[in-house]
Amino acid sequence: MSRIKKKTLFFSEEYEELLKKSMLGYDLKKFSKLCYTGGFLGGALMGGYALMMWFLRKFPIYYVAVIFAAFFIIFFLGIKQMPIFSINGRKALLESDLLYSARHLLIKIESGSSLVNSIESVSLLKTKSSVYFKQIIFDISLGMPVEDALRKSMEYSPSKAYTKILEEIESSLKTGSDLQKSLKATLEDLTRQHFIQIEEYGKKLNPMSMFYMIMGTILPSLGSALMVVGASIFSSSFRIESWIFYIMGLFLLIVQIFFVLAFRSLKPAVME
Repeated sequence: MSRIKKKTLFFSEEYEELLKKSMLGYDLKKFSKLCYTGGFLGGALMGGYALMMWFLRKFPIYYVAVIFAAFFIIFFLGIKQMPIFSINGRKALLESDLLYSARHLLIKIESGSSLVNSIESVSLLKTKSSVYFKQIIFDISLGMPVEDALRKSMEYSPSKAYTKILEEIESSLKTGSDLQKSLKATLEDLTRQHFIQIEEYGKKLNPMSMFYMIMGTILPSLGSALMVVGASIFSSSFRIESWIFYIMGLFLLIVQIFFVLAFRSLKPAVME
């Protein structure tokens, strides 16, 4: 039981597949070393700064160990998220114009072109998703069978929509079913899912905007105004230290970064 937990907490087999799909150029052993090294360097940097402050301020020495451990964990987990960030970035680029490329593929097939020629035509488009079709053509040109080239592209695919399109093509090649009908139905389904994502984005945007107005503008401005008024009224017994403003500024920066990332994560990929 403890072995299973240990694998889950650090680097499981699922994470190894995730790392492979991210195409960062690391195997699991090298990437785990990178995580530990980055965590140690980040913890040592902040721990060294805390140790220097200890010589000046003389706070309890165990604070240094706490700061080192905290920043080790922060840097370790931050580096560990790199494959997820890489996959999400590649997914956004791929899905931004995937439907356009897929529709072009369907049109070429309906016009009577062979599957390989149709994929090659898509690979020549000036779209972001055409890079993935270009890789399929490259593998086929090296002598790889079409099914294996499709399977390889699905293995490294960051997008479920792209994988679904290739699965329909592979299934049609295996079973001999009508590729035009299955591909057309898949594109209609993906288009419908995209419209649903846009509607959900509109529903999530209003409460998130209201929350940002409260946390990002109203509370900071109102709080600082009340603090200044209180300090001017009770100037004899209440004094505002300079470090309070530094903490407020850091808090505002964290809040702004949080909402920028939150709004970006909510926005669905643009499919045209």
